[in-house]
Amino acid sequence: MPEERSKSVFAPCLAYVLLAYLISWTVGFGLVFLLEVKALSWERLNAYHTLASLGPCLAAILTSRIFYGKKGVKLLFEKLRLSAFYSFFGSDSWLKVLVFSPLLFFGLGLLVYAVVRSEWYDFGKFALEHWASVSAFGAWLLPLVFYAVFEELGWRGFLLPHLQEKYNAWQATLILTFVWACWHIPFFFYRFDFSPAIAVGFFLGIFTGAVVLTSIFNATRGLLLPAIMFHFFNNLCSAFEQELVVAVLGVGFVVLAIAVYRKYGKVHLSFEKRTRNYFLSA
Repeated sequence: MPEERSKSVFAPCLAYVLLAYLISWTVGFGLVFLLEVKALSWERLNAYHTLASLGPCLAAILTSRIFYGKKGVKLLFEKLRLSAFYSFFGSDSWLKVLVFSPLLFFGLGLLVYAVVRSEWYDFGKFALEHWASVSAFGAWLLPLVFYAVFEELGWRGFLLPHLQEKYNAWQATLILTFVWACWHIPFFFYRFDFSPAIAVGFFLGIFTGAVVLTSIFNATRGLLLPAIMFHFFNNLCSAFEQELVVAVLGVGFVVLAIAVYRKYGKVHLSFEKRTRNYFLSA
């Protein structure tokens, strides 16, 4: 029976990844084309870029429906339920450290910035440049929120439990990291700078973040709101100063990932057992 369960995850995983890539890459490369022909301004790019976040989410919904029926979709969205989320606040303190770690590292990064630059980071200047109007603020904020919610519904809500059905948490995280990192390829053409060093750093950042997210996901027995909170905090804290503060965030996540591995081991990366394919109960 366990062998049959593990074999059954290949088709849903493959279908999910192909759909997530198809949806997000259609939007991403579409934006690249529109920028090339000057049919889209940089000011409007952020708002349209938000649409690419729908890939992991829509792929999770469609694949759940195809392979597990209506009950599969219901099980997916149950992972967002607030009633179970409330119990998170009374759980392990280390889990809270993981969830709120981007904010902690952000504060440390601001201190490092002040020491290195001999001045405090100027949030007022940032606001003038990026929040000049309500629409500008919305275009800045939307991707931070939407990518946190819609990515987690897919990567952790659907793909991770399927991978953990067959592989241990460490192996599943490695596979998910590769899929997740490659999914970002279109964004390097218009949103991220690219160089071999940046690509390596980006992959390392994705991997260490994925380790922390796997630990959070398993520790909460598959709840998505804590993972979404971590993802959003990371997006938010990375959206300000792009050098020193982001470097501190990256180093902090490396330390956290190592701590998680040493504290819990590779089988579950958590004090709870890894969350396997709960869709099989559909």
